[in-house]
Formats: sequence, C-alpha cells, structure tokens
Amino acid sequence: MATNKEIQLRKTCQLYAFVLEHLGHEVPEMIEECAQDFEYPVECAKELIALLEATDRKTLDIMMHSNATSLGRDLANWWQMQKEADELRKAITQTCL
Repeated sequence: MATNKEIQLRKTCQLYAFVLEHLGHEVPEMIEECAQDFEYPVECAKELIALLEATDRKTLDIMMHSNATSLGRDLANWWQMQKEADELRKAITQTCL
C-alpha cells in the first residue's frame, strides 16, 4: 500500500506532467513513470512551482479554470495551497525574527 508521501509525490508528478503537456513541453520519462506508478517517486514540486510562476496569468486561468478535467481543478487547488503555505511561512519567519 502506498504511503501518503508516495501518493502526494505521484499527484504532484501528474500535475507537473499536465502543465508541461499543456504548455507544449516534453514530459521527462522519470516524471511520466512517477505519474503512473507509486514505485518511482520523484520530488518535482519545486520544478512545478517554478513553471507555474513563469507562466502568464491567462494561461494559468485556462489550465486551471477553463479546463473541465479533474487535473485542472486539482492543479488550481494545489497551487492555492502552495501559495497559502508560502504566505504562512513568510509570516512565521517575520514574526520569529
């Protein structure tokens, strides 16, 4: 049975592959393997965050909100959680320093 971490890694790889495909980029083999199987976990959250930050707002909206697939909705939720976690981290850092 897959652990929570393995499930999260796989989901992140699925989202990363979704964004890469949407933007017309090739999906690396290791990301495809992770997206399809729990046996090949890959950390790619930083890469996904960097890609989303480099993508224009209109394209993000199309991927996340105009797309009727569950991956589009999942990406929107994942991205929102990442932004909220980053804001919380910044607030904690400022409060503690």
